[in-house]
Amino acid sequence: MTGGVRIAVAIPTYRRPERLTSLLAVLPLRFAELDDRDSVDVFVIDNDPEGSARGVATAPSPGIRVTYAPEPTPGIAAARQHALDVTGEYDLLAFIDDDEVPRADWLRALVDTWRRTGAAAVAGHVHTEFPAGTDPWVLASGLFARPLRADGESLPAAGAGNLLLDLEQVRAAGISFDTSLGLSGGEDTLFTRAIVRAGGRVVACPASVAEDELEAERATRRFALARARHHGQTQSVVELRMAHDAPARVRSRVRNLVKGAGWSARGAVRCVTGVLSGSLPRRAGGAREVQRGIGLVQGALGAAAPEYARDARPARSARRVRAALRRTARSVSPVFRSVVSVDTARKVVVLTLDDGPDPEWTPRILDELARRGTTATFFVLLTRTGTHSELLKRIVAEGHELALHGADHRRLTSFTGAEALRMLQSSRAELEQLSGVPIRWYRPPYGALSPATWQAVHRAGMTPVLWTTSVLDGRDAEHSERLARATSGIEAGAIVLAHDSRAGAADGVDDPEITPFDRVALISDVLDEYERRGLRAVSLANALLSGRLRRRMVLVG
Repeated sequence: MTGGVRIAVAIPTYRRPERLTSLLAVLPLRFAELDDRDSVDVFVIDNDPEGSARGVATAPSPGIRVTYAPEPTPGIAAARQHALDVTGEYDLLAFIDDDEVPRADWLRALVDTWRRTGAAAVAGHVHTEFPAGTDPWVLASGLFARPLRADGESLPAAGAGNLLLDLEQVRAAGISFDTSLGLSGGEDTLFTRAIVRAGGRVVACPASVAEDELEAERATRRFALARARHHGQTQSVVELRMAHDAPARVRSRVRNLVKGAGWSARGAVRCVTGVLSGSLPRRAGGAREVQRGIGLVQGALGAAAPEYARDARPARSARRVRAALRRTARSVSPVFRSVVSVDTARKVVVLTLDDGPDPEWTPRILDELARRGTTATFFVLLTRTGTHSELLKRIVAEGHELALHGADHRRLTSFTGAEALRMLQSSRAELEQLSGVPIRWYRPPYGALSPATWQAVHRAGMTPVLWTTSVLDGRDAEHSERLARATSGIEAGAIVLAHDSRAGAADGVDDPEITPFDRVALISDVLDEYERRGLRAVSLANALLSGRLRRRMVLVG
């Protein structure tokens, strides 16, 4: 590309207003180093629900344009994904953390390497600056010494502390940050490995340097060992996420159990050798390897602990182990599983619409689907069907699928098992009588299911259906953010959650109002994007003509 590019710089931050102030102050110098053809904007992604970065981000910042873009969902993965969502109109996205300070030519070097290589991601170097008086053991451990890669060297993965993304390539590949990783970290490694798997390149740019100013409370043996353990956990977790089927996940767990034991054994030998020889690097490096091995084993067993935990109190080991065992049991459990996608070779996605029928939006959405020759599955509320039975008939007549969302929109988990069964049986019977078609699927409001209510759904003769991704039309969001969430990571067989109405007081709930928006325009733009990726939207029944249900255990109160 010879012309100028639009660059977004995203700064994920959490309760570091002083560091953020310092970073914003130096950015005008770094932006002045760019080619005059390029333009750049800054997005502060505040991950603090209390908005601690608001004052800094909204204060005048001479020489730069700053947008305050809060993401209250806890976790660095959510913050990075939000950065992707709000920068969809840009060509490039550069990440820099709030505790880093970019050196001269930081951003220009990244952009120049991108122009020269055409890579999907360019990884700069992060250099750790230690506080005065740091324990020599911490320095000798080598934990914070990141290798300096050759210019343009292809990498299997990269961190996001100093990373430039080609947003066109990322969007085309349908890659997103896995927000389910929550506070555990590793989302950047998984993201960049997904880029490589999709055929993109991740290359090194050693000329781009960001200094990581290590805080004094982190320059300790305890933190260094915990970080080494977390690196092992992340490696195991990422490999598990990259495995596409159950046999591959079993192989991954076994492989990392063996590797973890090997790392720990080798580290123990190095520790002993270091003690006997008086070598501090061997002793510290061996301790680091032992902890990395333990982390590999913990990750393989599902016992990884969150690195970015926000509770100052350390988690108790017994509690962590119990939680890990519960997660492992759920991942392999043959019961309490709900439909989350369809295993199919066809290039289709399942479009589902909740909370209707609605006299304003349902007819207009049906018109749009008819214009496209697209089908969908409508999960309806009985609080709506009695007064809009003509819309039920139209949904069925035009080849769409009817399913049950509930007698009203109250959480199913607010019922006892017996109450849920009675409600589901009578609701299914009423909907079948009104529509004249059998009802096969049920979607619990808010996705809430417990073991007792899951059993009630099955005893009522229906299958619980959740979703793979959402269009974010159940809360306030920008149109671009909704479109980005609906299309990020989309693939054949995904189940997409959308709404042709919004439940309210008449449906038994008191959910907050959201800003009115054009639901038809949103659905139309989402379907346009799917079509550009070669995907066609269909109903769940249509997708199952040449596919099978994918299920997993999901229990949410």
